[in-house]
Amino acid sequence: MDRYRKRIAASVIQLAQDDPELTKELIAQLRETGEIEADDLSYLDRIADRWIAIARSNQEKGQRM
Repeated sequence: MDRYRKRIAASVIQLAQDDPELTKELIAQLRETGEIEADDLSYLDRIADRWIAIARSNQEKGQRM
């Protein structure tokens, strides 16, 4: 069971990296509907925020070139 949970966690973290906007949107929807508590998945929110910042930084660097 422990391996299963680790695989699920790794998949969710990968989603936050691959599509952080979608991840944030899904978390917001889950909070709105009450399916998760306000502080649940906050670590995924932070990961998504970090990847959004990275993507924006990379985009800005690409526009300067």
